[in-house]
Amino acid sequence: MRRLSYAILICLCGPLTSFAEEPPAKISAEQEKFFETKIRPVLAQSCYECHSAKKQQFGLRVDSRKFLVDGGDGGSALTPGKVDESRLWEVLQHDPDDTQMPPDSKLPDDVLANIKAWIEMGAPWPASEIPAEAADDVHSNWRDHWAYQPIKRPAIPSPENDAWSLTEIDRCIAAKLAAAGLAPSPPADKESQLRRLKYDLLGLPAEYEEVQRFVNNNSPTAYDELVDEYLALPQFGERWARHWLDVSRYADTKGYVFREDRNYPDAWRYREWVIGALNQDLPYNEFVIKQIAADLVSDDPADLHAMGFLTLGRRFLNNRHDIIDDRIDVVTRGLMGLTVTCARCHDHKFDPIPAADYYSLYGVFNSCDEPKNEPSTLRLVDKEKPADPVIFLRGKPGNNGPKVPRQFLQVVHREERQPFQKGSGRLEMAQAIVAADNPLTARVWANRVWGHLIGNGLVRTPSDFGVRADPPTHPELLDYLAGTLIDNGWSTKQLIRSIVKSQAYRQQSDATLEIIANDPENELLTHMNRRRRDFEGLRDAVLAASGELDPTVGGQSVKITEQPFPKRRTVYAFVDRQNLPGLFRAFDFAGPDTHSPKRYETDVPQQALFLMNSPFVLEQATQLVESIALDDPAEKVRRIYQQVLARQPTDSEIELAVRYVAGAAADNDPVQPNPWSYGYGDLDAEAGKLKAFTPLPHFTGNAWQGGAKLPDDTLSWTMLNPKGGHPGKNLQQVTVRRWTAPADGRISVRGKLKHPRKEGDGVRGRILVAGVQQGEAWHVHNGEQKTPLKDIPVKAGETVEFVTDMWETLSHDGFEWPVTITLQSMTDDSAINYSAEAQFAGPPPSPLTAWAQFAQILLLSNEFQFVD
Repeated sequence: MRRLSYAILICLCGPLTSFAEEPPAKISAEQEKFFETKIRPVLAQSCYECHSAKKQQFGLRVDSRKFLVDGGDGGSALTPGKVDESRLWEVLQHDPDDTQMPPDSKLPDDVLANIKAWIEMGAPWPASEIPAEAADDVHSNWRDHWAYQPIKRPAIPSPENDAWSLTEIDRCIAAKLAAAGLAPSPPADKESQLRRLKYDLLGLPAEYEEVQRFVNNNSPTAYDELVDEYLALPQFGERWARHWLDVSRYADTKGYVFREDRNYPDAWRYREWVIGALNQDLPYNEFVIKQIAADLVSDDPADLHAMGFLTLGRRFLNNRHDIIDDRIDVVTRGLMGLTVTCARCHDHKFDPIPAADYYSLYGVFNSCDEPKNEPSTLRLVDKEKPADPVIFLRGKPGNNGPKVPRQFLQVVHREERQPFQKGSGRLEMAQAIVAADNPLTARVWANRVWGHLIGNGLVRTPSDFGVRADPPTHPELLDYLAGTLIDNGWSTKQLIRSIVKSQAYRQQSDATLEIIANDPENELLTHMNRRRRDFEGLRDAVLAASGELDPTVGGQSVKITEQPFPKRRTVYAFVDRQNLPGLFRAFDFAGPDTHSPKRYETDVPQQALFLMNSPFVLEQATQLVESIALDDPAEKVRRIYQQVLARQPTDSEIELAVRYVAGAAADNDPVQPNPWSYGYGDLDAEAGKLKAFTPLPHFTGNAWQGGAKLPDDTLSWTMLNPKGGHPGKNLQQVTVRRWTAPADGRISVRGKLKHPRKEGDGVRGRILVAGVQQGEAWHVHNGEQKTPLKDIPVKAGETVEFVTDMWETLSHDGFEWPVTITLQSMTDDSAINYSAEAQFAGPPPSPLTAWAQFAQILLLSNEFQFVD
């Protein structure tokens, strides 16, 4: 029987009753992003035409959560958290015996999966969502929003009996504290001030000798002189360039681009330009303009690299529309704190950014190309004839709406806007971004600088200054910082100098119980925020402690996860957008796929495990103690403390360390060998025997192979990784994953040999136990084959070898063969599993000496990892 549609149901039964829903809970940022990117665009494109403010077929609207829950003529369309009870989900299935929505065609499977996930998570919808008919009222009030007001030069308050303040910044802080009945914290000790300052300005740890010089320097100008010294060093540009590379979503690769070369060979030149510009204190307005339109304002060929800000984004399989969207996003969120790309499919729901403004900027970037065979592959140039943009209705290319001019945003140019006249309009857009009547750019940059130095921005959403953002904790201070930035010629160094010289910055980070009770989030800055070193700062500090840090400024990117480990500063790390190493993710590195407003801090086990087990850290701990050639144990402890923690140890710390080293030397247990090894062999295919086994010589950090690159000159494509690998070009280069039995027992093997490609003729696999082939060899092409063994006796020291060759031709021979061996004891019922994938490993590190273990303990300490 055909199921009843909404229309038939209402005729037979009348309107169904819907129960009033409880107010939706506050949703997370991840849920909101999921809704705005995966759900709202689908509703707008596929449903709004018949079910929104202008038209409600069957009395149903889908442009707010409330309307969906209340439903239309046939009752509720959405039951949050319950997919099977949601009529919306039913009609999307295109059941031939039911109503089918959208009527033209069923939504793609991935879109349906997103909608199902959204309903299951409770149908999160922004809590301040406004029905469409009220949107005009919301947008009419945008002119009163604090971020869109002109920057004022505020009258700096002067609190009574204020003996604490040194600067205007301090007086702004003190006034807020006084109003709350609170007092600022005392200054940090001089050692902490130096550690903090050097980390914030240079990203490096303090050294023992410089700490002693500063602590013993009683000149009233000593701190100010240190600030000037650090700002003048080239390491300043390295530290602050990394902050900017988060904003500009820097990476050395394009992401997935099918068979095209994924690398940006010149990406490092953009990083080089940023470092140089910051070291020269290039005025921030010029810094912005050159990154958008260097080709139109500079005669210096090196300045062309600045446009990597635009061109080094993800390539989205070379989809031009997505590339332009990404460039609009990095310019508007990165420079002005405006979420303009929310208007790609429809007018912005909250901020005064109509879709017309989005497509005005789209037209600017659509009128530019990346020229081939030019001095810099990073640059853009204007097309000879600019493109005339149109609005893509519901964000769909080809679904053209009205034409729009290439012009700037109405939120900045409120009254009279003039279309761009010069070429694409790219230079005029850049000039409008830093124009005197644009209050956003200076505020956003001042807030970012404050956040990097203090630990939190005055505005806690540094890339969203829209109407839904929290207001600044100190609005007068934000305007003071933005105004002085402009008044001082847009000097970033002068802005930094004014902040770090304040009493507010130099407070201690300890918080009293009164402070915790009255200012738990430290919004009033009752004390300095305690901060942990970020990924770059921690790795650089480890290298500095070992004496191995390479101080060279500039140069190409290096792969810091591959042995031999480079000693360059971490800012020069190669960033692979598609395959970002797990090390980067574990330490909260900024994701390079899109503009990153700020780094998040997590505490996860992988961080401690890296510091405990990483060959890089073990190598540095060993190098550290080897550089201290002292026989006296107490004096050696002192030197290690000085090198790692930049201070003298106490007598009790010396006694404890000496006792530990003596005990560790006596108790060192031998390292248990990995039962798995990785090599290649010479295979007698007819006899099913290996004539020879040779270990593969090079480990990349994720694979064993013949050399640093594939194919290798000697061993061709021969390679083994955690899941599988690739055989070489003949039977003398078959891959061999070997397991050595640690004890007598009986083994069983579970696994599947997989060859996933239609191309080529597949691979052949076989299992040898104690050198003898077990059963037949398996040939697999574009499929998979179970490879079981059961109840095979083995003696301690005997091997099980998983051998793979190329079959007949060397073509598309990558394979997967993740196997698990179960070793059953001969004496009891116990059994141990050995996973080829989970236990995959590189060369075992040399055992640490007792002294190196002690040095590693200090590298693991909170005192080393935290700035204060």
